Amino acid sequence: MKIKNSKGFTLIELLIVVAIIAILAAIAIPQFSSYRIRGFNAAATADVRNARTAEEAFFSDWQVYASTAGSGPLAAGVYPAGGTAGAGIAMRSGYGVSIAAFTIVAAQAPTANTLFNPSVSQGVSLVANTTAATGGQYTLISKNDSGDRCFGADSDTTSLYWVNGVPSVGILVGAAQGPDSTALATDFFPGVAGAGACAGNGAGTQLVWTTL
Repeated sequence: MKIKNSKGFTLIELLIVVAIIAILAAIAIPQFSSYRIRGFNAAATADVRNARTAEEAFFSDWQVYASTAGSGPLAAGVYPAGGTAGAGIAMRSGYGVSIAAFTIVAAQAPTANTLFNPSVSQGVSLVANTTAATGGQYTLISKNDSGDRCFGADSDTTSLYWVNGVPSVGILVGAAQGPDSTALATDFFPGVAGAGACAGNGAGTQLVWTTL
């Protein structure tokens, strides 16, 4: 009986294919991860720009800026009373802060409840600080949970600022992680260091706020 020769791949050929796939994966996966982080950072940048527009609109109505001091993590669509001038806390997607009468500045606050609710993307946390007692200036800080940068804005300048953040899911930006709002020409620059989620992620990274 005649035995037919059956041809297949040799072990060397299979190893070569596996090695090529491994090389391609080693190149592609970090690039993909980098693209994703850039997208997360872009969302946080857009949100801080939107918040700046919302702050100016709020000021045009009430002659005072809004703080996110009352924006605690309640159910989506529930807007707690608050907005007292000073350091804010993280505002998340679906949350807002209700500015109740006379909780910002007794002489300047709205005469009825109003809502400060800038658009915040999924995964982004946003803080709005105002100058204590007057609410006459603001600083804004935003970060995507999965991004590796924090972004900031100051009512005294038109610039945006950035500093390296901690790229970990669930790490929120919060009060005291960016500069408080003061009467300085800019509260972010030069040389103000980030803190908390905005404290950078290792040696050689951007650890102080700088112009975007």
